Amino acid sequence: MDTLATTLDAVCLASEMILESGGETYRAEDTVERMCQGLGIPKVDVLALPTGLMLTLTLEDDSSISRIVRVHSRSIDLGRMDQCNDISRRVASGQMSAEEALRALREIKRPRKEHRFLLIAASALSAASFTVMLGGSWLDFAVSFFCGALVQLVLPPLAQMRVPPVISSMFAGALTTLMALVGRMFFPAVTIEPIISGAIMPLLSGWAVTNAMRDTIRGDLVSGGARVIEAILSVMMLAAGIGLVLSAWGGIRV
Repeated sequence: MDTLATTLDAVCLASEMILESGGETYRAEDTVERMCQGLGIPKVDVLALPTGLMLTLTLEDDSSISRIVRVHSRSIDLGRMDQCNDISRRVASGQMSAEEALRALREIKRPRKEHRFLLIAASALSAASFTVMLGGSWLDFAVSFFCGALVQLVLPPLAQMRVPPVISSMFAGALTTLMALVGRMFFPAVTIEPIISGAIMPLLSGWAVTNAMRDTIRGDLVSGGARVIEAILSVMMLAAGIGLVLSAWGGIRV
């Protein structure tokens, strides 16, 4: 038989992983409410923020249990989010108990083997394709491909060292610009502007802006405002890294 503590563990883990995977705050709250409804919890109060979660479960005898969950890292993982949503739907429909849901969620939570080569290749190809779209030549395509691959090689180690995302954005912008300038040293026909513009496109926080607008429209002003500020800071630090390298290089005309 499911205990209240097991139910709390399950709903907390599901909503926590949704927030960590880049999900909207209203999605995390809705997940908690639907899972609790399916598990027979008569009342639930939940408040989700981009950096944490607070919830209280109350039974018919007015006994309750509360918990605060801190979300330390956030990324975009649509596959994990879909798995969490699938489990929450099965719990809400009565097809899965809290204990079964908790075991399944812990299995999803385990570190997975990442296909690093595929991620690097996709990032490099995306950067190079944007460069061509922005007017770059096929030589610019090659340089941008290398820039995109190098940035994707460097960013994961920075994340593992818990470097703040805004600092990582500045470093990525600086590294992209430096590689573009070095490429121009070896190949004078290289055009700096489309290379830099194309290489930073995969680094822009479009997902954060989209979630910020959705949260704001639904009335979650705190979450929406926090995500907007996060996106703006990321773009500003990215631009700062580009500007610092160009200035240090001697104001090369791009």
